[in-house]
Amino acid sequence: MFDICNIKKNELDFFQELENIGASHAATALSVMLGRTISLRVPCVQFCEYKKICDILKGPENLVAGLLVGISDDLNGFILLVLDNDDAYNLSGSVISDIEAGAPGSDFSELQTSALKEIANILIGSYITAISSLTGLKMNASVPELVIDMAGAIMNLLTSAYGEYGDAVLFLETEFVDEAQSIFGHFFLIPDVNSYKILIEKMGIG
Repeated sequence: MFDICNIKKNELDFFQELENIGASHAATALSVMLGRTISLRVPCVQFCEYKKICDILKGPENLVAGLLVGISDDLNGFILLVLDNDDAYNLSGSVISDIEAGAPGSDFSELQTSALKEIANILIGSYITAISSLTGLKMNASVPELVIDMAGAIMNLLTSAYGEYGDAVLFLETEFVDEAQSIFGHFFLIPDVNSYKILIEKMGIG
């Protein structure tokens, strides 16, 4: 298991740099997709245990949209993007017309679901690009899987299915801001133990 109790400062600094580059790429890509300027505000990077994730997501009963992408090739594992349900609804609705979106508070329309998956592709792809550009490692991403449920249910599913990858995840929080709204994206990087070692060794910071 990956030991979050022995994280070195230079290792955390490396992952902070990943966050800065990935978030910048993601903001640029999102600006292009939405047709308006998106800026960033105060990225947060920390390692956390699975059991603490629900606290980060405002409690186990908070309704969220989780988008899970598998990564493979030189690095293996998963990237999970979690948005508050309202943020996910508004963000996906901003990509399509009001006629195509459902009424506020209703279920996601089929077009909104597709838009949300495309947004996940762009955002998560930006972080994968950042990792690849910094390390030279190759990474492939799977098609996003979308789950809309309470935060506790998504975390229980995650720990039961992917707990073998370790007992901790790298949490990257980014706030995307424009004139109309502020949206928090919660990214969780979940490489297998060997992939953590590859990342650290590749950067010569172990």
